[in-house]
Amino acid sequence: MRGSPIPTIAVVALLVLAGCTGAPPTGENETREPPDVSPDKFPEASEINPSVFETHATVMGNTSFTLAGQRNRTDRNPDFMDANFSYRNSTATILFDTNDSQFLKRTPGGALYSDGERRYRYSDEADQAKNQSPTSFRSVFNTSGEHYLWKGLLTANDPPATDGIAINATYEREGAEWFNGTAVMRYEATGADALPERIDDGLYANFSATLLLDEDGVIRHYHYTFEKPSRDAPQTKIWDERSYTITDIGTTDVEKPDWLTEFLESE
Repeated sequence: MRGSPIPTIAVVALLVLAGCTGAPPTGENETREPPDVSPDKFPEASEINPSVFETHATVMGNTSFTLAGQRNRTDRNPDFMDANFSYRNSTATILFDTNDSQFLKRTPGGALYSDGERRYRYSDEADQAKNQSPTSFRSVFNTSGEHYLWKGLLTANDPPATDGIAINATYEREGAEWFNGTAVMRYEATGADALPERIDDGLYANFSATLLLDEDGVIRHYHYTFEKPSRDAPQTKIWDERSYTITDIGTTDVEKPDWLTEFLESE
């Protein structure tokens, strides 16, 4: 049975392209015995939404941390050979210092820095920086909402619908484990029945999502994957997978990059 509809929370979250059983065991200490922690320290599965995301935002809004995100998308038309698959993959690492309002996003090919009011982009290919002073608060890292905790860079558009679908799924608690040396509780949502009632489950097949939640209420790892038809070509199936991992809580050091210092001196 599905859970009742839950309003979408503005927390964006970004890998296996087969199966629907959630992410495999993760973390450097996965072979150890499960941690001896009380289940009472973690929310019931029925309480995952929306309170767990609100708690996470409250804790992470006053510290520093590093967020690694990855998205893998595969477009597949069954009428063609495997060689015609189209892959759209992206990765990003974002350093957050919320107390000092500094944010540094690193991606293949460049970087982006923001101090909460202005942002600057650097291109490896062009070997130059640009001032991208925003015309809207949505164009910089905005610490007034939960969205920035995941995606880092707000845009003028609403979060993708798929993120809201995954966030508002019905989760089940699977037990405690280790993740990068921290005791976490695993929560999983699997299959069309886990989707919110307002979602057309025929468009989101093979859905699965995983949350790894620590005792402080921080989501250490968030992952989901699904399959749906392409809007432009219904015969083409889209496999979309996103994952986010948080590390170095309280120890992430964000500094103004050298390329930005050189750029400001040249203005």
